[in-house]
Amino acid sequence: MEIERFRTIEGIIETKINIERSIFITTLKGIQTKEEAKALISEINRKYQDATHNCPAYRLIYNGNILEFSSDAGEPSGTAGLPMLNTLRKHQLLNVAVVVTRYFGGVKLGVRGLIDAYSQAVEIAVEKAQSEKRIIEKKRAYKQKLKIDFLSYGKKMQQLSYIGVTILDISYTEEYALIELIHSEPLDMPEVVSTELVYV
Repeated sequence: MEIERFRTIEGIIETKINIERSIFITTLKGIQTKEEAKALISEINRKYQDATHNCPAYRLIYNGNILEFSSDAGEPSGTAGLPMLNTLRKHQLLNVAVVVTRYFGGVKLGVRGLIDAYSQAVEIAVEKAQSEKRIIEKKRAYKQKLKIDFLSYGKKMQQLSYIGVTILDISYTEEYALIELIHSEPLDMPEVVSTELVYV
């Protein structure tokens, strides 16, 4: 089941809150791949290597499905990663990764307190993204390449214009034109040489 549209974050959002003397730093970022999510997690682990915990979570579209990941990173089981993930779910955000960094301030929060703290840390970052108009909607589209010989070039270009595609690039060889375009539905034409699902 292909996802028609989704909400995501543009760029990177950072927030900081103080709860019972513990400092919680949230880094929320729009991503495209699992590798980008892992890169953010590694970057935050390096940046805040002296922190008590760096707890990650992400949600992304992977092979047409929703892939989710979260980790408590040393906090008691179920008190950090899952509450963070649930906050992303609540706001219906996809293709996002978040890491909440905690510097322990000497006061134990208990299970309920930790769940609330990690949820709140992500909630505040999402609120900041909303206030800065950095939550954007992406729609499904298809990027395709067409190989058109010069005999039918004029007619085919007219047809593409009528369909209402967006042409991204045209390159020429001695025998044909290679056209890269994007459209809301995949074109079913013999000239199509490749099709890729994208979100724009």
